[in-house]
Amino acid sequence: MKIKLSGYYKLPDFSQPIYFNFENVFDIGFMKKYTHYKNFDRFLANGQFSITCQRDFENLSEKIMDKHVAKNTKFSSWQEMLDFATDRYIKKMSSHHLTD
Repeated sequence: MKIKLSGYYKLPDFSQPIYFNFENVFDIGFMKKYTHYKNFDRFLANGQFSITCQRDFENLSEKIMDKHVAKNTKFSSWQEMLDFATDRYIKKMSSHHLTD
């Protein structure tokens, strides 16, 4: 069963953090290019994390997540992966708004 995960991300130029869905930030294109997985669900499942809700994800040990990220992606830490993916997502969204 697919779990909807989301988060807030603080951008340097914004006073308030922005809300986003992980499935948008970690889309298929991102996952295929930067990780060994097709989607974020598989990435988590193969890390053998027991995630059934948002709280489970938020309670994950960052050290354990960092190890999984370093081993299975082009990033050295979860924070680096999150920063990169979020920047990519925001740039993509900004360019879509400019063409609307």
